[in-house]
Amino acid sequence: MTAGSLLARSAQPGYAERAAAVPPWMSGTVLRRAARVQAWFVRRPLVLDVLTALAVTGALVLADLVDTARPPRTVWWDLLLAAPLVLRRRHPAVAGFLVAGGCLAQWLFWMPILGDGAVLLVLYSLGAYELRRRVLWAAIAVAELGVIMAVVRWGAVTNQVLSTITMTGTVTAAWVLGIYVNVRRSYLASIRERAETAERERDSRAQVAVAAERARLAREMHDVIAHGLSVMITLNDAAAAVEPAPQVRETIAQASEVGRQALAEMHRMLGVLRDGEQASYAPQPGLADLPALVSMVRSAGLAVEFAASGDLAGVAPTAQLAVYRIVQESLTNVLKHARNVEQVVVEVAREADRLTLRIDDDGAPEPDPSHLSLGHPPPGHLSPEHLSPGHGLGGMAERARLFGGRLEAGPRPAGGWSVRARLECGPSAVRL
Repeated sequence: MTAGSLLARSAQPGYAERAAAVPPWMSGTVLRRAARVQAWFVRRPLVLDVLTALAVTGALVLADLVDTARPPRTVWWDLLLAAPLVLRRRHPAVAGFLVAGGCLAQWLFWMPILGDGAVLLVLYSLGAYELRRRVLWAAIAVAELGVIMAVVRWGAVTNQVLSTITMTGTVTAAWVLGIYVNVRRSYLASIRERAETAERERDSRAQVAVAAERARLAREMHDVIAHGLSVMITLNDAAAAVEPAPQVRETIAQASEVGRQALAEMHRMLGVLRDGEQASYAPQPGLADLPALVSMVRSAGLAVEFAASGDLAGVAPTAQLAVYRIVQESLTNVLKHARNVEQVVVEVAREADRLTLRIDDDGAPEPDPSHLSLGHPPPGHLSPEHLSPGHGLGGMAERARLFGGRLEAGPRPAGGWSVRARLECGPSAVRL
């Protein structure tokens, strides 16, 4: 039934009254409680067998006490036939043997009792829980023999054939019902096993598909990006070798070093993507690596002022990585897009469970059009909702939002660009 049909039915007059008139035993709460009780008994079969034996015994004793025509000793015969029912599921053959012995004893003593009804329950248990076919056929043969003996001794002479047919049908029905339950249980178990096997195969196929896709991505990245980086590094080294100016050679060498670091990161990523390859997992950068990052940017010719305050050592490694990446992306944007920059200020401060970042540069008052095309926002306030996924500012905003914070970026009134970020660094700061 679709959601539209359900809504249409619920809009019909009197639907609420009809729903409220559902019997209490059909409610979901009652059914769930019944399912929990059933599961509890399934885990404890002995408890259920003992309760079954007590229930049968109580019913037989009550019937014997109500029927005053029966002698008091019939109670003990009923107990003798009902007691083996405790073993009817764990040891059905033993229970059947004990009940058959009790029936033979009461037949020898000429004592017809109600406890003979335990034979039907034992036959059902043999069909449902006994897996040995020889035992099953022996049980039905013994039961049929008992039927004939009981009819000969206690049945009327005029209708012994009819009594034999009736009792044989009753005994066979109990036995067949047990076999049906056993077959149905085995069928459901096989269906459950096939479903679990299909689920495992589905997961295995999904893992194979993921591994194949990772391998394909690794090949593409190796053939295109890694090759391009290698060529760039080689050209930079060649340019540094023929360049006479020392300052230009130093700048080219710095560019080559950055390319080598990017290539090493690329190879580490490829190692993770390739199936079965053991990649070397280097520690992720943190707040302690910010001075080295600032020093590298300074070597590129950019004046950077760095300041840190507060207890930064106690910040979680994941929050440290987020701060490092935000500062790294901000400085990279300054190097790539800003014009006429004389100084960049980087400040990291911690107050209680909050980290604040400030990255300001004094570049040109008007942003470069290429600056905007590469993901920088138009002049004015920038919130994470305005950032396009896949760009540098979008990644920074996602990192800040992951730690319950906020990122703001935009042009400064005095010129240049400003990035502000606030991150929560408490014990439960991560927001998934």
